[in-house]
Amino acid sequence: MKILVNNTRYTHLSPAEMGLYSRHLLIPAIGIKGQLALKNAHVLIVGAGGLGCPILLYLAAAGVGWIGIIDADHIDVSNVHRQVLYRVADKGKNKADIAKSRLQALNPYIEIETYIEKLSVDNAEALISRYDIVVDGTDNFVAKYLINDACYLNDKPLVYGAIMQFEGQVSVFNVRDENGARGANYRDLYTEPPDAALAPNCAEAGVLGILPGIIGCFQANEVIKLITGLGRPLSGRLLVYDALDAATTELSFSASLDNPLRDPNWSHVLEEMPVVCSSAIASDQFVMTLEEFNDLIHEYTVIHLIDVRELHERELISIGGEHIPLAEIESIDNECLMDVPIILYCQSGVRSQRAASLLANKFPHSQIFSLKGGISAFLASDLYPEMMVNLVLCQCGGLRTCH
Repeated sequence: MKILVNNTRYTHLSPAEMGLYSRHLLIPAIGIKGQLALKNAHVLIVGAGGLGCPILLYLAAAGVGWIGIIDADHIDVSNVHRQVLYRVADKGKNKADIAKSRLQALNPYIEIETYIEKLSVDNAEALISRYDIVVDGTDNFVAKYLINDACYLNDKPLVYGAIMQFEGQVSVFNVRDENGARGANYRDLYTEPPDAALAPNCAEAGVLGILPGIIGCFQANEVIKLITGLGRPLSGRLLVYDALDAATTELSFSASLDNPLRDPNWSHVLEEMPVVCSSAIASDQFVMTLEEFNDLIHEYTVIHLIDVRELHERELISIGGEHIPLAEIESIDNECLMDVPIILYCQSGVRSQRAASLLANKFPHSQIFSLKGGISAFLASDLYPEMMVNLVLCQCGGLRTCH
């Protein structure tokens, strides 16, 4: 495979860089030529979370000269067990800003640019066009399809990764072979997203803390291979890793004529995938913040509190209320819905917002809310002790549950 990056902005390494990258330079297949390719490379990482952290750490340490980070999220304590760039003391700070600070301390000889925003149809094409390679560190299907389509439109290789619980996936999309033919992409692998109920994100389904480290390192390795021209990229191949069995499985796939991106009538205009994923909340409709919830339980003596998670989740931890899983939420009868607030909660606030939407359609005159951030945000909040006291007092004073 030929070297992907042919920029010549940098033509030599400083003595300090020679020392830092000395173990790379000892490898004949890398040497000065390969290290300069790394130094001249521009790589964009979309998402500075579980996958993004190891990707960023190892690409920065390897000497990738220009790294872009786009992420609008803030650090939560529940991130720290897998997002190893961050500390508990970083709670509330922007991920991209903290990542940049830590990476610059790791390697002061590279440039890092941050974008404190979400990738969208409005900014994706302009942003991606500036980079040689894009790396997907996201956890939702809306973003993954958008990244894939923007990379296809701009003819940029995309290094894909995905994780859930104990399993991860890695592949490389949109790579041109020696004959110039463009390789398969995400839409060849997954024509359409799965049903939202079957595709929870890490906040909903959980993830083994070390798994994103493993998958992220696989992704970083693919980036380095693409930049230096070493090895064979995972183009047309999906690597599936099972952390419990320590086993890898490789599945082959190819470019499909049914891919809408290859449709001659495709307008070449980016559009957001019209799906509602379990990891993507479309709006703040029906959402109640923790502060508002705390005020409410302190003010009202009667509320309806409903846990829409599954039973095994509730058995681990609960803040009370009636247990009605999301799949059964529409079975609630009208007698339950009196003129008092109905608060629904789940692990991260995604399923409860879906439940709130379903109930609001059924009972449009009721006060129905989803607890923003769910139990994860509840436990991490500075208001946690006060809210627990208020919940106990509220229940003693007449908290109502639906039967």
